[in-house]
Amino acid sequence: MIIEKILNNNVIVTHDGDGREVVAMGRGLAFGRHCGDAVDDARVDKVYRLSDQEMLEHFKELLAGISPDYMDASNAIIEEAEKELGVKLDDSIYISLTDHIHMAIHRLRKGIPIHNMMLWETKRFYPKEYEGALRAIAYLSKRFGVELPEDEAGFIAMHLIDAQSATKEPMAERIVGLIGEITNIVRLAGHIEYDKDSLAYYRFVTHLKFFAKRMFTGKQHPGEEIDEDMAQMIAAKYALAHDCVGKVAAFLKEKYGYDVSEDEKFYLTIHVAKVIKQSAAV
Repeated sequence: MIIEKILNNNVIVTHDGDGREVVAMGRGLAFGRHCGDAVDDARVDKVYRLSDQEMLEHFKELLAGISPDYMDASNAIIEEAEKELGVKLDDSIYISLTDHIHMAIHRLRKGIPIHNMMLWETKRFYPKEYEGALRAIAYLSKRFGVELPEDEAGFIAMHLIDAQSATKEPMAERIVGLIGEITNIVRLAGHIEYDKDSLAYYRFVTHLKFFAKRMFTGKQHPGEEIDEDMAQMIAAKYALAHDCVGKVAAFLKEKYGYDVSEDEKFYLTIHVAKVIKQSAAV
C-alpha cells in the first residue's frame, strides 16, 4: 500500500487493488512515514471501503480527530451485531456509531448526564437490537473504564436499527415513536393489555415496523388490491379492530398528514383483531 494521506499515526488513505480509495488502519501504521511511502500490508489491521464518496470524506474527517480506540471499539460492536442480527449493516454506521461512542464517553467523563426518552419503546419494539446494545455498553464500560448507563444502550440500539435500512436519513427514533403511538391507540380503543410474549403481538409489531418505514419513506404497501366484499366482511366480523384502525388512521392523518390506504387498513385490522382475540383469551 502507498500512503496518499495521513490522518493520524494509525490511519492512512490509500487505494486498494481495484483502484478504489480506502481508509486503512493499524497501530503506528503512519508513524515516521510520509505521503508516497509504502507500508507493509501485514501491519494493516482493517481496511474500510465505504460505498459512498461523501460518506468516505466524513469518515476520514472523523478519524483524523479521534483516538483509534473508538474506531476499534465501534468495529468490534458492528461485527458482533452483524453476526447476532444476521444482517449486513449499512456502511454509514461506521461513522455514526464511532462518533456517538466518542461523544458519549466524552460527556460521561465530563459528568454530563445522558437520558434517553425513547428507552422503554426501544426495549419493547426492538429487543434483539437492544440486547446487542446492552452487550455493547458492557464492553465499552470495561474497555474505557467508565460506567455507561442503560440509556446509552437505547441510543446504540437506534444506530443498529438505522443501519439496517438503506436510507441515509436516520429514522429509528421516528419509527419507534410511531409504533408506540399506534400500539397505545389500539390498547386504549380496544380496551386490552398486550401479551408481549404472544405470537400475535410479535406479528403486529413486526407489521408496524414495516408500515412505519413505508410511511416515512413514502413507499406504498406492496400487497394486491383488496376485494371490496372481503374488506366489508372483515370490517363487520372484526368491528372493534376495524374501529381501532379507524382511530389510528385519523390520528396519522391529523399528526403526520398521512393517508392510510384501504389495503393497509385491511391488513392492520387483521393484525389488531388477532391481538384483541389473544388478549381476551388471557
